[in-house]
Amino acid sequence: MPTILDVYERTFAKDLKLSQKASQLFPDGVTHDGRQMSPFPIYITRAEGAYKWGVDDNVFIDYWAGHGALLLGHNPPEIVKATTAQMLLGTHYGACHPLELEWGELITELVPSAERVRFVSSGTEATLMAIRLARTFTQKNKVLKFEGHFHGWHDSVIMGAHKPYDAPIPGVPQEILDYTVQSPPNDIDAVEKLLKTDEDIGCVILEPTGASFGTIPTNGEFLKQLRELTLDYGVVLIFDEVITGFRVAPGGAQGYYNVTPDLTTLAKIVAGGLPGGALVGKKEILELISVDAEEEGLKMPHPGTFNANPVSASAGIEMLKIVKTGKPNEIANLMAQKLRDKLNEVIDSYKLDWVIYGEFSGIRFLVGHGEKDLRTKDFDPYTWDYRKLKENNDPELLKSLRCGLLLNGIDLASNGGMTTAAHSDEDITRTVDAFERTVDMMRVDGLILNS
Repeated sequence: MPTILDVYERTFAKDLKLSQKASQLFPDGVTHDGRQMSPFPIYITRAEGAYKWGVDDNVFIDYWAGHGALLLGHNPPEIVKATTAQMLLGTHYGACHPLELEWGELITELVPSAERVRFVSSGTEATLMAIRLARTFTQKNKVLKFEGHFHGWHDSVIMGAHKPYDAPIPGVPQEILDYTVQSPPNDIDAVEKLLKTDEDIGCVILEPTGASFGTIPTNGEFLKQLRELTLDYGVVLIFDEVITGFRVAPGGAQGYYNVTPDLTTLAKIVAGGLPGGALVGKKEILELISVDAEEEGLKMPHPGTFNANPVSASAGIEMLKIVKTGKPNEIANLMAQKLRDKLNEVIDSYKLDWVIYGEFSGIRFLVGHGEKDLRTKDFDPYTWDYRKLKENNDPELLKSLRCGLLLNGIDLASNGGMTTAAHSDEDITRTVDAFERTVDMMRVDGLILNS
């Protein structure tokens, strides 16, 4: 009898050919590390709402959500209309334009820390700027980050984003790595010890819902403790809200938890699903970009060809107008909660050492974690060893699970995914049914034992 992987290769034969061609063009045959997939990825030709279509016009319910950028799902009509109209007026003026003001005003209205705004083109650029400004403002050099947290791929923060957390990063000089200090997540005593013993730490950066949108979760209590501690030690607190901004709530995680950082990095949703990002925060820090700071020798140079380009601005404006209502967050969060609960019911029925967890609109996989007696209802990711949470799926189980889900019309990422406001109760039901069919297929393949 053919296995899941046999059926996958036969069903997605056209994708295999495209993948083989791509391997001659791109490292690993992909253009983003997260899109790498064994035995090969699928290729998408169009998308709408909660769905996307492959090269054979087969349809998938999508939980990638554009790597988190698509709170409203694919091609929301308001954004399509706005960007189409703007394309006819121009894509790049090389000049200031009225849309950037409207976009910036919406951000300051929604995000508590946003006294000033500077637009960039990606989340990595936003965190790069945040760290450089924090160093300029404090006249201190070191960055404190948390193991497992991801803040883009630039030199100061890429270390510790993936296991093993203390491994050096090829291409990053040790002298630069020495300026990045790592702490275990959610351990306020460890943070205080580091701040007390190292006076050269200028900023603390974290994802405010925890590493990789809650794969290693963080709660509001820790955020409040961190805010107090950084104020005590005169250290800039940076919330990386590239994913959480406008996804957790209209005001982001800082609005939800009522904790205001000094600087906040934004991307993804802020640009309506188009390329774009921003750094926002205290006036006295952001003003170090201003020419007025030249007199003190503190001006941070900041060009950027596509900063606040009018197409991304038009998309961001329409997105944030809808975000202001709070409805997209409510729907996405509710759909995720329903999906997590129902998937765990399936897992419990098969008595698997799996769990689906997460908060807000996040869906996180922990497949084959080895705790045979662990029941889903007893799983608490806050008390579990954080090293068991991120990148701790059984690779063979995960490979067959992803392939089986795709065969059953569901596209989830390797660590789970996210819901959007476009997902419906019917989509959740279809996803759960597909998940159960996939588990049955894996059982037939001998990958999991009969319950």
